[in-house]
Amino acid sequence: MDLIAIHRADKDEAKRNPQYRSLRFGAFLQAYGPFEMFFNDLIGAHGGPSQGTPATVNRVRERIGQYLEVPDVTRRWRARVRSQPEPGRGGRWLWTTIQARQLDDYLRDAKAVRNRLAHGDDPQTAPNASGTLYSRIDGKTSITLMWVEGFVQATQDLATITALELTGDTTLIPDWPVPPRTAVSANPPPPPYGLTS
Repeated sequence: MDLIAIHRADKDEAKRNPQYRSLRFGAFLQAYGPFEMFFNDLIGAHGGPSQGTPATVNRVRERIGQYLEVPDVTRRWRARVRSQPEPGRGGRWLWTTIQARQLDDYLRDAKAVRNRLAHGDDPQTAPNASGTLYSRIDGKTSITLMWVEGFVQATQDLATITALELTGDTTLIPDWPVPPRTAVSANPPPPPYGLTS
């Protein structure tokens, strides 16, 4: 959250600093690691491997079905994200909720960006099957801090839905941290899950 806040704190000074361009990648990796670790720790605590489960819809569903005996933990998976601007939307990265195939593609796109960053490859060669990454004129893709903010929200939504599926809506959901939000960023859709009290 601090990396996103830095971006919003002093844009003029940040733009003059070459390190500013790496903020989006650093913020993304800070979010991706704990997200994947959440599922690996959960599966590992129930007798499965404590690593090696990619955070994709199919693999999480398979492993949790195998080791926690919950057959379709991803059935209600939906996530709030921010996707690239479309014509007629004023160039803004608006919030949207994705699910099903687009959500699976989104997680695979994120994993591809993560893998390229982790192995020193060009992250701009990552696919954009979900249509949420920034499509550049030269045919490459990119992530922005707005996209990363959406990814942070998506990971929180998916962790919450998974916890609710595993506990039968009896778990206490944490008060997730959020960066300072103004303008379009301040109005994400309502949570894609229901809480019972």
